[in-house]
Amino acid sequence: MKKIVALLILVILFTGCSLKNINDDDINNIIENAVKESNSDSFKVFNGYKFRIPQGFKIVGKNGNNYKIQSVDSYYYLYVDIVSRHYKKDLDFIRDSSIYLSREIKYNDKNGYIDITKVDEKYYIEAEYNYAKMETILEEKDLKQGVYNIIRMLSSVEYNDLILNTLVGENVLNYKEVEFNLFESTQQENYFMDYVEEYGTYKDDNTLVDEDVIKERG
Repeated sequence: MKKIVALLILVILFTGCSLKNINDDDINNIIENAVKESNSDSFKVFNGYKFRIPQGFKIVGKNGNNYKIQSVDSYYYLYVDIVSRHYKKDLDFIRDSSIYLSREIKYNDKNGYIDITKVDEKYYIEAEYNYAKMETILEEKDLKQGVYNIIRMLSSVEYNDLILNTLVGENVLNYKEVEFNLFESTQQENYFMDYVEEYGTYKDDNTLVDEDVIKERG
């Protein structure tokens, strides 16, 4: 019996953080922890980059470097900005003190921001980090977990610069005119989710399959 009690104490000591309900934590602490934690979720590999999505999430649409990701009845819209990555473009961020949360995110050599705006009884989240961007609308009960998942996904993006340099070099005008401008900041009042609403959901470009890991094309 004493051995069992001792074992339980050790488990609590080593996993205390994971036992804590994320909804009890401050949202800024959640963001800080999410960018620092190791990520063991499964990789999704595409041409020139890969990223991880949490268990229970799935990609339900893809158009170029835009992805529609579903978790239960919530949808997350991801854009991987390979042009900014190629040119190592600096991020211009201006904090908006009028909304629910607006802050810069920095960790190691990665940087970005997150803006959360309360719209009626829901929250519109826009986060850009590591040359990738996500947007979603969530209810308050899902807000903190949603922020955690977004930051984890953005942090997980890894780039193959050798492939990207070839892709962007060959199609730089197409990428700049179509994809790069698709995801302007909400601070310029241009919402990607408005684009989705206006033009409908993504059209599958036949590059998405249901395998757990998609092999990179050479």
